[in-house]
Amino acid sequence: CSRDIAVLLCNKSTALYCLGKWKDSMVLARQSLQWDPEYVKAYYRAGYSLIMLSMSYEAVAMFHRGLVLLNSSADRTQIAEFIAGIFISVNDDRILPPTFHPAYDYIFSASFDALIWQAVIERLAQKGKWRSCLLLLSEKQELPHDLRVNQVSLKNLFETSELYGRGEKLQEVAELVKWLISIGAKAESIGVYPLHAVIRLCIK
Repeated sequence: CSRDIAVLLCNKSTALYCLGKWKDSMVLARQSLQWDPEYVKAYYRAGYSLIMLSMSYEAVAMFHRGLVLLNSSADRTQIAEFIAGIFISVNDDRILPPTFHPAYDYIFSASFDALIWQAVIERLAQKGKWRSCLLLLSEKQELPHDLRVNQVSLKNLFETSELYGRGEKLQEVAELVKWLISIGAKAESIGVYPLHAVIRLCIK
């Protein structure tokens, strides 16, 4: 009975999220967890609602709790979604919230396999969360050696304004591109005229 009520509340939370009512969505997701603290989907919905409310401190904590519950799960896609959620939560933060470091330590101590990390990086790239990718770049030695990201498109990296004017140096962008290409991203995905893309990037 408790799980049924939790599912119902989480479904309502998802509907409100899709309507852009993120505060109401967050409240219902938390109510869902009161009925069933092990209902993983409610952590996911609460986390993304908190991201939209710019509450990264709480969002990271929600994704971290859900990820711990998923640790023994065979569902790689769901695990990747929660890891990506942690990194997306802090993508726009200049100072990382205190909840990030325990989550970060947990992620890298759990030894997730290459397929999970592939899905994480592809999701971050798809959403244009390149500052989150820079965080991963700093820990590339901790990632699986057989990691491949063949589906990552670099086009968005050169067209987005997300990285510019936030203190990142062009060299960091270059290092990110080199790393992504070294693990399987195609240089052709930058676009038809890569040199033009580089020039636009330099001008920005």
